[in-house]
Amino acid sequence: MQIKKDYTREQIVEIAKRVFLKNGYAKTSMRDIAAGAGIGVSNIYNYFKSKDELFRHIVGPLITELEQMMHEHHNVNDQDQFVRYARGEGDGMMADHVQSYMRLINNHRDELKLLLYQSQGSSLENYIDKYTEECTQLVLEFMDEFKRKYPGFSSIHTPFTYHIHMVWMFAFISEVIKHDLPANEIKRAIEDYIQFEFTGWRALMNTK
Repeated sequence: MQIKKDYTREQIVEIAKRVFLKNGYAKTSMRDIAAGAGIGVSNIYNYFKSKDELFRHIVGPLITELEQMMHEHHNVNDQDQFVRYARGEGDGMMADHVQSYMRLINNHRDELKLLLYQSQGSSLENYIDKYTEECTQLVLEFMDEFKRKYPGFSSIHTPFTYHIHMVWMFAFISEVIKHDLPANEIKRAIEDYIQFEFTGWRALMNTK
């Protein structure tokens, strides 16, 4: 029955997430997952071809959210809001970023833990580094176009600054999910972080 198959698949995913969170990808076996789900190891392979495919399935919604954030925040064709913020004409962009971080952390806390701390040995173990580099390139393209359209603004001196900015983002997220903070404190921490970040950008881009 399809309902039973769907239930079994969901059970495998839920148990696998728990075991991965506890032991990490490298120290988790399909046998461990099967034992937790109360099924045979061979039955897992009816749903997932490998442990890596199962891990990627669990982290998949987070990856989708991160990719969406990357392209939304660095869309080279959508710079009007950014220049308004740089001119001090409104904080709508900052509010949008706060909501993005809130959604990411509140909806994907476990998946963030898996990706940041427990992915060693999987095909995603270097994902954060690759994401950081891709974001850096997108920011460089964004800022090149921004400087072309708005030459009255200053530019950041070195591309490495953008790289550090992306590393800092994940360091912040890592610390937030590492601590068991109440929801209202998480929100305040994100607001403070975004305010600090955006104020820095505005200072660096003061008109010449």
